Amino acid sequence: MNRDTFLLIDGMSLLFRAFYASSWTGSVRQTSTGLYTNAVYGFTRMMLQYADMVQPSHLAVAWDVASRESLVRSQWFPGYKANRVDPPAELLPQFDLVKELTAAFDVPNVGVPGYEGDDVLGTLGERFAQEGHSITIVSGDYDTLQLVSDRISVKILKNGGKHEHFTPFSLHEMRGITPEQVVDVKALQGDPSDCIPGCPGIGEKTAIKLIQEYGNLDVLYEQIDAVPPRWRSKLEEHRELIYTSRRLATIFRDAPVELDSAQAVWSYERERVLEKFAELEFGKTALSWVG
Repeated sequence: MNRDTFLLIDGMSLLFRAFYASSWTGSVRQTSTGLYTNAVYGFTRMMLQYADMVQPSHLAVAWDVASRESLVRSQWFPGYKANRVDPPAELLPQFDLVKELTAAFDVPNVGVPGYEGDDVLGTLGERFAQEGHSITIVSGDYDTLQLVSDRISVKILKNGGKHEHFTPFSLHEMRGITPEQVVDVKALQGDPSDCIPGCPGIGEKTAIKLIQEYGNLDVLYEQIDAVPPRWRSKLEEHRELIYTSRRLATIFRDAPVELDSAQAVWSYERERVLEKFAELEFGKTALSWVG
C-alpha cells in the first residue's frame, strides 16, 4: 500500500466500458433469476485491477446522479448533452447493483445532484491533494486531463484493458499542451459527444496550434489582430459561443461534495465481499480477485 495515495474512479466510465465490452464479445452475464450482472462484474474486476496497480491507501468512486435537465451546465446551455440516449435496458438495473457492490467493499459512492462525476473527481482531487495526498484518477474521459498536476495523475481507459497515464510532463510530451490549456483547446474545438459547440470551422489541430502560440484563450483575443484572417473571422464571429464552451468544459473543483479522507480508507471485509459475489453469482474466477 502506498501511504497517502488516493485512487479516484470515474464510475460511469468503468461501468459503461464494462457493459459494452462484454456485450461486444457476447458475454452478457445473468444470474439464475435473469438479473443482468455483466457490467457490475467487469466494473469490479477493473476497480480491483487498478487498486492492485496503484496500491492506494484510499479509494472512492464518483458518479453522475442527476438527469441532464437538472445539471448546472444545462441551465447555462440548454443544448448541453441533448444528444444523450437512454442506457440499454440490460444496464439500467446495474446502476444500483454496482453501488451495492462497491459498498460491500466499504468504498464510498459519491455523487452530487446538479453536478457530474467529473466535478466530483475534480473537487475530491483538489481537496485531497491540498491535504498532501498523491491522487490517481481513472477515467475514460479526456476532459479529466485538465485536473493533472504535480500531485494528480490521470489514467485514461483504452480498449483491451489498457490505459494512457498522464502527468504534466507526459501530457505535454503527447499533446503539446499543459493541463491549464486543456479547457481552452476544448473551448475552440468543441465536443460533439457533449454538444459543446466550440468554434465552427476550427478543429483539434488548429485549436492546439492557436493555444500553443498564444498561451490561452484570453491572450488569443487580446491579440486577435495578429491571428491569420481565415481564423480571425471565425473567432470574432463566435466569441460568445467559444467562451460558453469553455465554461461548459471546465470541471468544478468546488462542488458541494461531502466526503473526508477517513471515510475512504481502502480496507474491506473479505467475507462481506464474498457474500455479495455469491449473491450476484460471480463464480469461482472472482474469488481470486480478493485473495
